[in-house]
Amino acid sequence: MALTLTLSPSQAVLDAQVFSERAARVNNGSARLIAQGGFLQAYVGVLFPRGLLDQTPTVLGLRVFKLATAAEFDVVVPLESLIHRLGVASDSGEAEFTLPAEVASLAWAAITPPREGWRRRRGIASSALRDAAAEGVAKVAQAVPESIGESVLQKVRADIWGTALADHQRIPAGAAFAADALGFLTDKNMQVHTVGNWLRLTSGSGYVVVKKPGGAADS
Repeated sequence: MALTLTLSPSQAVLDAQVFSERAARVNNGSARLIAQGGFLQAYVGVLFPRGLLDQTPTVLGLRVFKLATAAEFDVVVPLESLIHRLGVASDSGEAEFTLPAEVASLAWAAITPPREGWRRRRGIASSALRDAAAEGVAKVAQAVPESIGESVLQKVRADIWGTALADHQRIPAGAAFAADALGFLTDKNMQVHTVGNWLRLTSGSGYVVVKKPGGAADS
């Protein structure tokens, strides 16, 4: 049975559409949608490891939307179909839309950030994240030739996006890339929180959640 959602306010549908379109430009895969407590959590995968030896951090984007009507579910849906349905609703001025059929869950979609225990750290300027994202994109473009194997390409990305920022060792460059790509650098600064091997960047536009590779906890 198809799930129908109503977001509040109605313009949140357009916000969800723009967020999904930005995510699709980076990784046109799937989105994980969790409805609980009167809110819809929309997760998208920006970076994630593709094997046991891959040291790419898991970098997720998150937007939270208020639901006009209560719902409880946890599904993974294709981004392309979700964008289409949000676009139809937005164009007609509707706040209600029907979710696409579920698809097989990807590895990152099974990862859920902790709810409690987050510790606030020193924040970071959005300008610094924007500069780090641009620098990383340039490094990837420079390091990757026109023809390259997938394993080598992933190794290059892991090395570049997994490297910590020079002035903020807790934040990998991949988190800066996600914040910029998803349009979250709208505030002057982003808040930084950590718990264990997790990191979260927060702005008024959304969240970037990072799970560092391995089991090393952040002190």
